[in-house]
Amino acid sequence: MQKLHQWAALAICAAVSAGSASGQAQGAAWDSGAVDPTTRPGDDFYGYANAAWIKATPRPDGAARLDTTSLLRAENARRVQGLIEDAVAAKSAAARKVGDYYASRLDAAAIEAKGLTPLSADLAAVAAIADRRALAAYLGRTLRLDDGANQQTESLWGVWIHQGFHDPDHYAAHLVQGGLGLAQTDDYLDPGPEHAARRDLYRAHIANTLRAAGLDQPDLRAGRVLDLEVAIARTHASRADTDDVFKTDNTWRRADFAAKAPGLDWGVFFAAAGLDAAPSFVVWQPQAVTGGARLAAAQALEAWKDYLAFHLVEHYASVLPKAVAEEDRAFEGRLSGGPPPPAPDRTQAAIAATEAALGDAVGRLYVERYVSPQSKAAATAMVDNIRVAFRTRIAAAGWMSPETKAKALAKLAALRLGLGYPETWIDYSDLHVVRGDAFGNLQRAEAFAYRREIAKLKRPVDPDEWAWGLHPQTVGAVLNLSPNTMQFAAGILQPPFFDGAGDAASNYGSAGAGLAHEVSHSFDEVSNLYDDRGRLGRWWTGADQAAYQQATAPLAAQLAACCPAPDACAHGEQVLGESTADLVGLSVAHDAYLLSLHGRPDAVKDGLTGEQRFFVAYAQRWRRLQSDAALRRQIETDTHAPPACRSDLARNLDAWVRAFDVKPGDKLYLAPQARVVIW
Repeated sequence: MQKLHQWAALAICAAVSAGSASGQAQGAAWDSGAVDPTTRPGDDFYGYANAAWIKATPRPDGAARLDTTSLLRAENARRVQGLIEDAVAAKSAAARKVGDYYASRLDAAAIEAKGLTPLSADLAAVAAIADRRALAAYLGRTLRLDDGANQQTESLWGVWIHQGFHDPDHYAAHLVQGGLGLAQTDDYLDPGPEHAARRDLYRAHIANTLRAAGLDQPDLRAGRVLDLEVAIARTHASRADTDDVFKTDNTWRRADFAAKAPGLDWGVFFAAAGLDAAPSFVVWQPQAVTGGARLAAAQALEAWKDYLAFHLVEHYASVLPKAVAEEDRAFEGRLSGGPPPPAPDRTQAAIAATEAALGDAVGRLYVERYVSPQSKAAATAMVDNIRVAFRTRIAAAGWMSPETKAKALAKLAALRLGLGYPETWIDYSDLHVVRGDAFGNLQRAEAFAYRREIAKLKRPVDPDEWAWGLHPQTVGAVLNLSPNTMQFAAGILQPPFFDGAGDAASNYGSAGAGLAHEVSHSFDEVSNLYDDRGRLGRWWTGADQAAYQQATAPLAAQLAACCPAPDACAHGEQVLGESTADLVGLSVAHDAYLLSLHGRPDAVKDGLTGEQRFFVAYAQRWRRLQSDAALRRQIETDTHAPPACRSDLARNLDAWVRAFDVKPGDKLYLAPQARVVIW
């Protein structure tokens, strides 16, 4: 089963070169210099497309892997850093707000000089909790936003504002479990010595943090905090139950809370949280809400106050004196059994914090400097061709019944694709940023984001809203199954993934195949749980399910025979879902590429035909340098096939066989009847 909200970082790994290492032309969406003409494509297509790059590009010391995505993200990070640093001295109010936030986070001396003074009012508010009503108010007032996927919010529960499971027209407040400082409930509940040791380390960390915050009796308080978190952990649903979307489909009316979760003054809680007007809630883990309310009534107030004080300090550690952050790092080291991790680069931490608070404002600066209207127009044309190609492929799918095809086509027609940047930007005019006030800026930014999310409950769902945390400068994309949308950020609408003024063949083979991969997930086993408007409910028939499994089984067998090392082969079933999307995406992107030519032949460039450039660009998406240990770890744990195996999926397309004149006897040759066609 799957969660309501499917976060899928788009694996568009086109030809990202190491610059002069492979000789790739600036702006090209494929790397002609990486092609090895001495290798037969039909024997080793991945090597043919990437050998020169692999040979010329060193893997950085200490890095387990270097791949196309990491290279582009590094380049994009430099761009974003330049934009934010320029904003420090900007004249426009919007850009200066970005610069002021960044400069404040960068000013370690000012943060140290203020000490714990910025936190004093909040600690005093915790200390002033005198009864259960005040506890309910504080829990509501400090309710944290959650994105519906992490469910590791520091507050007892998290809230996520999103469309409901069954009502696509209105936003709903989703309540999810939270409140734990350790990542796994086993760390709290498992009696074994390993987990007991982790609890001891955590207790010491709590005491050290409270001591750094100036609270007395830190060891006594730490014991109470840990005991309370153990009690909270006992109320939590398992990971398996949380991932079962049908078990998280629980609608409670406002009146249900008092009856189903007695112990907390829910009226006070919801009023303090700004949720008093919400008529109903989606309660993902009812036992956590019921259990948490019970604990609010039963656990000593002093334990709750210690717990809230500790998590308050933890939450604001990044804008408090370095002693607090140093303790966090030391705890990480003790927990892992090694030395503390290195202190984060303050510049990078300040950039990340600025993007978290003002992501769309940074995005506007990024679009103004790096995204041309021509690029967006070219991407839009590519998406239009991909949509047409999908429509044709779905209509011809042999495993889909007619009624399921009709539903799939309706879902395709309803799919909303956002390209580059949102049509409506977040307006930050109500966010007050003061240079030199890092703590206050963070508090105000969080309050601004919370108010903005809660305000959605008063208006209809915006089908063009971009996903949580995805901004134009992001190198990636998000596919949402609920609602039925996808956003393709400007961070990947650039060379070498995509060149709006460049070669269509390589654009379609790299970015196009990646985009079509993600769109294909709208029609596979995962998306079978959501209809064209993102409502929960299976729309395949039982016969469709069986036919789909029969159609994809040969691909699993083909993948299992792909061995990047002599004793390390892909796990066919494990990587089948993503590999099916790879194959479908490549097939659809090829159809779309042909549509873009309007019946005209493509030019030969650097000795390669358009068809050859299309497939080479696809193979170059996956190129990666990695250690043997990293390769084996990927094979054991990743749902994506190793790079060469992904590249070699092209062998299933008749067009690839023709493009490279692949013959019987070539290692990658498949007889026509053995080539897998899903759609």
